[in-house]
Formats: sequence, structure tokens, C-alpha cells
Amino acid sequence: MSSFNVVQIIPSLESGGAERGTIDVSNYLSELGINNNIISNGGRLLNETDKNFTNHFKLPVDSKNFITFPFIADKINKLISKNNINIAHIRSRGPAWILRFADTKNIKTISTFHNVYSGTSFLKKFYNKQLANADKVIAISNYVKNEIINKYKIHKEKVEVINRGVDVDYYDKKIPDDKIKAFLNKNSINPNKNLILYPARLTNWKGHLEFLDVFKKINDDNYFLYFVGDTKNQSYSKRVQNKINELNLTNNCKILGNLNKDDLKTMYFLSSIIVSLPIQSEGFGRIVGEAIVMRKKILAFNYGGVKDQLNGLDEIYKAEPLIYDNLHLKLQELIDIDNEKFLNISNNSRKHIINNFSKEQMVKKYLNLYEKISI
Repeated sequence: MSSFNVVQIIPSLESGGAERGTIDVSNYLSELGINNNIISNGGRLLNETDKNFTNHFKLPVDSKNFITFPFIADKINKLISKNNINIAHIRSRGPAWILRFADTKNIKTISTFHNVYSGTSFLKKFYNKQLANADKVIAISNYVKNEIINKYKIHKEKVEVINRGVDVDYYDKKIPDDKIKAFLNKNSINPNKNLILYPARLTNWKGHLEFLDVFKKINDDNYFLYFVGDTKNQSYSKRVQNKINELNLTNNCKILGNLNKDDLKTMYFLSSIIVSLPIQSEGFGRIVGEAIVMRKKILAFNYGGVKDQLNGLDEIYKAEPLIYDNLHLKLQELIDIDNEKFLNISNNSRKHIINNFSKEQMVKKYLNLYEKISI
């Protein structure tokens, strides 16, 4: 029997890296037969949890209305008391503020910084820093650790790095041919084209608009660019589509929208090259690790949490951040690399990701932390 009873609190479970990490930790605990809890406003990823060991409590913890926070906190208090929870693991700034109104005297608190978070004004930094008001603070990369210590003046002894993790076993499983065929037909994808995949939710800091100018320079009808990711930001999605139209790329570029985990893996598999070029550094950037585990060609801006992953790997993967003039040439270099040479590079890179950034090492570290903090 475990010494802890943890609740992870996250706004929703629709999509995203923080959400995926929540599910990964929950499912690992369930595999070990450890009962665990999640508080969120729900979402499609909830279907992936083991209902025998994971209790989900639906509360509006995605609320940004401070007036509601004491009322939500009162409901959390009751859930903690009723279910004998002794650890609250907060995975977002909103829930961190909600928990401030809760009674946490008899429980331990953990928070995870999934990014550094933008904003330099006093109010913005004050809002972000609430995530640091926990017994233990987790950073998802060394980059995030260093940044939050400096930006939010957190004592370094309080911060521990638990890197986000790539599900190696999942990405190693062969995709059945019939599933690939069905996916191609459903999305009208021509497998004879060289597919360039840009997997990132459609929001202005992810760099879609800037990359369209780069893609235009390739000027080769044998290449087709797919934008894959959440399109809830409709105004930005429309801007991306308008630019596709303006650059006369409608026959070579398409917004596919959000894909489930299996379909995204299939898209990785089909792609000739994957790109990750956000205009702000990411806290981790799991796409990079996933692509490398699948031995795919990927080009990424070499900063933030991505730099942590690429450190010591071949320069072929790395692009100088926010320098676009010759980026199409860098892409072409990666596209044209000798297959045998790239196989050697990708094998070594894959070992590096498995040894340092796997889901297995991530969930084990969270388990150890829960056990240690509950004593």
C-alpha cells in the first residue's frame, strides 16, 4: 500500500503537454495498483485513464474568474477530506491560485512549471509566481529551472527537474498497414508527396506564419506542408489560412487541425521531415523527442527546453533561433542528407532521448517524489 494519496489538479484534459504528463503519471500509478485522483473540467484525454484506480472529479478549475476561486476551493477542501488525500499536485497557474483559498495545512503541495511563462509586468509576474508557492516545485527541463529561479526568485533548493517524457514503447509499435491506408483516405493525403509536418497548436507564438515564407522558398511541388494542432484560436487559424491563400500555396499546404495520439503518430511516420520553430522558446518541446525516437528528420530552433534535448546531438537537427533567411537551405540540407549517414545519426540520437527523456524515467521520478514528500 502506498504512503500517499495524490490529486493532480489541471484546468482541463483536452490536449497539450501538461495534460499528457498528467495522464502519463496517473496511468503509471494505476499500473502499480495505486489509487490516484485528478481534478479538472474534463476533456477527451480523460478517456485514457484507468477508471479502476483513477478517480476524476469535475470542477471548473479552468476558471479565470477570481470571484469564483473561494467557492471552487471549498469544493476541493471537501474532496481532499472525503478521499483522504495528502498530496495536491498543481499543474497550472489558475489552480495554483484556487488552492491558495483552500485549507492545505494537513497536506503537502507540489507544483509543476510547464514553461517559464511570458510577461514582465509586476501583475503578470505576481500571477505567474503563485505556482511557486508549494512545498516542492518541479521544472520540466533545466532551461525552465534556471529561468524560473532567476525570474521568480525561487530558492534553487526548492526546485527539482523532472524532464517531460517520451513514450518510447508507444512510438516503437508498428502501425498496421490498414490504419495507415484509412488515415490517408480520410485526410486525402497523397503518400507519393514528400510531407513536411508542422505539429503545433495554432497560436501566434508557434511560428506558422513565419514558416510559410520559408516553405514558399522551397518552391517544389513534390513537397506538401501540413499544419497539425488545435485550432481553437479561430482568429489566428484564419490568419494562417489567409496567408496560405495569399502565397498561392493552397495546392501544397493544408491545416489538418487537431489529431488524436494515434493519428499524430501516423502523421509522424508518413512525414519526410518534421519542423518545430516556435517564435518563443518552449519549456520542453516534446515533439522533438518523439520525432527522434521514431528516427525522423526534424529541424528545430535550438533554444529553450529543446536545446536541453539536442545538446550533444548532430548539428543537422539544429536551426539558429528566429533566423529565417537561410532556413530553407537548412531544410534542404536535412532533406538531402545521405540515408546511411542519417541512420547512424538517428540511432545515436534515439539512444540519447531514451536514456534522458523517456516517459519511464519521468513517471518513476514523480512516484519517488510523491513517496518522499508524503513521509
